[in-house]
Amino acid sequence: MRSAEFSGKNVSSPADSECPDKTEVECRQCGLFGFLQLFEGLRLDLSNRFLSRRLPVAKGDRLFAADDPFRGIYAVKSGCFKSYSVLEYQGEQISGFYLPGELLGLDAIRAGVYGYHVVALETSSVCQLPFSHIDDLQGELVSFQEQVIQVLVDQVRHDQRQTLLVGRRTAEERLGAFLLNLAERFERHGFSGGEFRLPMLQNDIANYLGLSIETVSRTLRAFREQELVSIQGKRVRILNPVCLRSITQYCATTHAGG
Repeated sequence: MRSAEFSGKNVSSPADSECPDKTEVECRQCGLFGFLQLFEGLRLDLSNRFLSRRLPVAKGDRLFAADDPFRGIYAVKSGCFKSYSVLEYQGEQISGFYLPGELLGLDAIRAGVYGYHVVALETSSVCQLPFSHIDDLQGELVSFQEQVIQVLVDQVRHDQRQTLLVGRRTAEERLGAFLLNLAERFERHGFSGGEFRLPMLQNDIANYLGLSIETVSRTLRAFREQELVSIQGKRVRILNPVCLRSITQYCATTHAGG
């Protein structure tokens, strides 16, 4: 597996905010938006120094690996990533998926190293906020530390949410809540929550939820037969969110975290 190497230069890509089936999150709906507001008062050359935009990451490339030195935090601009650990005798254990607008690497701010591997599940791009030169700004970003605290609080809420998601008892509860959680997260960052593309494979979903791939396939088929969801290839449409929420006892969240 290759590791992505970044030059720190911004890579331009066509704006697709007008497209109804957009794949790239808008800046104002990204987890880095609070930091972007802090940089508004800086000269363009300084702003570009502290934020690298649209860095491409090929499918299968690592964004970073466990125990890599902390370089900064990342926001998914487009595509999807998974985080995982390698457990002795058990192999890969997936701990999360990251959609456009969501942040990666927050836990390493304090630890100084990244705590897990992160790999792109499809052709993706990220924006990077490096921390190596933040001290050079001195008093120009007095609210920077407050913003770091806020995104860390949001991440704790996100992690708690995922723990509850995986801890559900039945396969129907786990998989149904997983789909509703994805829909909610897509919608939070400006995408359609009623119909979206499922960027991960079924075996990755099974690994994450602690189910067999046969159970995931069988449960999705049951959801289709009950007309709760429609699935065509990787395209998922939530047909009956009320009933799906009733089955899974899923409650929507309102916080800004992923």
